[in-house]
Amino acid sequence: MKDDHVFYSAVHPHEGQRRFVLRGLDGIRAIAVLLVLVYHLWPQYLPGGMIGVDIFFVISGYLITALLLREGAYTGKMDIVSFWVRRLRRLVPAFALLTLVVGSLALLVGGDAQVGLGRQILGAFTYSSNWLLIWAGNDYFTQTSPELMTNFWSLAVEEQFYLFWPVAMVFVFMFTAKWWQRALVPGVLGLLSVLAALTLGLLGASSTRLYYGTDTHLYGLMLGVLLAMMIPWSMYPPVDDRLYPLVGYGNGIWGWLRQLVGWACLAAVVPYALTLSDHSSWLMPWGLLVGSLLGMGMIQALLPDVRGGTSGLFRGILSLAPLRWIGQRSYGIYLWHWPLMVLAHYTFGAARSPWVNFGVLLLTLIVAGLSYMYVEQPVRTLGFRGALSTWFSAMLAPAGRALPLGAAVLAGATLIATVFAVRTAPAMTEAEAVVAAGANYAQASAPAPQPSSASAAPTASADPSASAEPSTSGQPSESATPSPTGSAPSAAAVDGSQEVTIVGDSVTLASSIALGEALPQALVNAEVSRTSSAALPVVEQLLDSGQMREVLVLSVTANSTFTFDQLEQLKASVSPNGERKIVLVTGMGPANLTWIEPSNQVIREFAAQNPDTVFVADWQAAAKGHPEYLVSDGVHPQNEGLTVYAQTVKDAVAKALD
Repeated sequence: MKDDHVFYSAVHPHEGQRRFVLRGLDGIRAIAVLLVLVYHLWPQYLPGGMIGVDIFFVISGYLITALLLREGAYTGKMDIVSFWVRRLRRLVPAFALLTLVVGSLALLVGGDAQVGLGRQILGAFTYSSNWLLIWAGNDYFTQTSPELMTNFWSLAVEEQFYLFWPVAMVFVFMFTAKWWQRALVPGVLGLLSVLAALTLGLLGASSTRLYYGTDTHLYGLMLGVLLAMMIPWSMYPPVDDRLYPLVGYGNGIWGWLRQLVGWACLAAVVPYALTLSDHSSWLMPWGLLVGSLLGMGMIQALLPDVRGGTSGLFRGILSLAPLRWIGQRSYGIYLWHWPLMVLAHYTFGAARSPWVNFGVLLLTLIVAGLSYMYVEQPVRTLGFRGALSTWFSAMLAPAGRALPLGAAVLAGATLIATVFAVRTAPAMTEAEAVVAAGANYAQASAPAPQPSSASAAPTASADPSASAEPSTSGQPSESATPSPTGSAPSAAAVDGSQEVTIVGDSVTLASSIALGEALPQALVNAEVSRTSSAALPVVEQLLDSGQMREVLVLSVTANSTFTFDQLEQLKASVSPNGERKIVLVTGMGPANLTWIEPSNQVIREFAAQNPDTVFVADWQAAAKGHPEYLVSDGVHPQNEGLTVYAQTVKDAVAKALD
């Protein structure tokens, strides 16, 4: 057989199944989207469910490449423009509908739900959401003040892949002749993506940059491409079964081995998601890379050259009707679940009933099903012009035009409401506002630096006017270290605050005014997004500079998990012989901040083991049952909650000094 063009593979197009559909792939899509759903709605039960996105990446990389290879084999060329049009037909209708609906609902809910809406819509329609989120400092893993369209980041990565990869494939085929050479290209690109993530991580890049970046999260897509390149005829397999042993790698021992890998990956994907954590130090890239490999392992076992043995059973399980239904609508399910969850967050509060999330899940399935039937499929089959023409014809028909007319009016109303929601959006969230107010107070109350005084408190390290710019936790990028406010010595003598050093995070920073009233002579060092591991070096610096006083108050539970080793290290540094007292503040937050409760347990147990040195300021107990103490994120105090937080710290300090 003579190869007539560069796209020919071991299977000649005349020998292949041109309309072949890969059975079982919808089941893997369903598994991927269910992992993401559970992770977002109940993260405490599936802390590693974010790997569902990486499995989606592998599916997209494989399927897009395999379909382009099939087109090339049958036509001798790749019509890239037509490919892009097909992608737009598939993707745009659903998110255009979502934008109108969600924008209107955001206007009804108001407040934090509207913040950043214009930027999010811009990112959605330009497929640049991931880079705009990096620029804005939005952290996928800190969901205290979530944005409505954060989940669009992965769609942006995929669409950027759809733009560059078909063009890159043309050059690959122009300059390579062997299929193994062509397969090297995605292999090298995937390796470079992993190296980019490792390098930027070592250079101190944020988790936001590593997770959202197209360059640092490309390896899953490239694994899918690699799989398609290794078996380039997988979407047009031979009709004659006798050809499979000659052209494939799924017979004999190799076939059994590939089936075993597929079963192992299918069995491992949920346990792996149960053990992985979004706060694992090796999550990016290694944890996500393993998730991608699990997806690749499942897909390769579905490919048509894997035959005999348990291959039919494997495909049959992944083709069960419920999985197939979810998989076919997985795009809409992924698209809708996050905005609906965020609207529920701002409507019912961060500490909402678990039944609210079940309602979100049910509503997601209903809306995604309707979108698939009445919006996505018509445009996919008829095209944009065909679908609009059908709609206009229905509106002009003598009978049955009430529904299409009503839909047109509703579309116009939601468009106006969405525009109004963008124009009236607040500049910052409630959490950002209270933190900014605290930072402003800290800056204003800090006296001018005194170089001659070794114990002078450092001034704020950032301008409070920058508070509208969120940090990686969705809060203002502020750090402030207010020094004593200059209260009368007699007052200080009564409350003992001249003996207190406070190291805290954004919760402490937000409470600066109340802390200034409760402990007027305390030295406060607070910074947004400060973690437990970041706090220990700050404590060491204060010790070295002579600013550590008799009582250390540590309040950094909102951003990371405390460990016994960290607290032992803290005690060894601050009070090796019991010369100082340590007050540890418990954290308060919704259930999706899965690290807070374990940290609180560690704090209480450590204090119980060191009753003479370590004391607990139980902010969680004080705020429990009082949602009015907290802003919409369920973490930062407001109004009376600020006073209660400061009083809780003051009471614990009094016990430590007694």
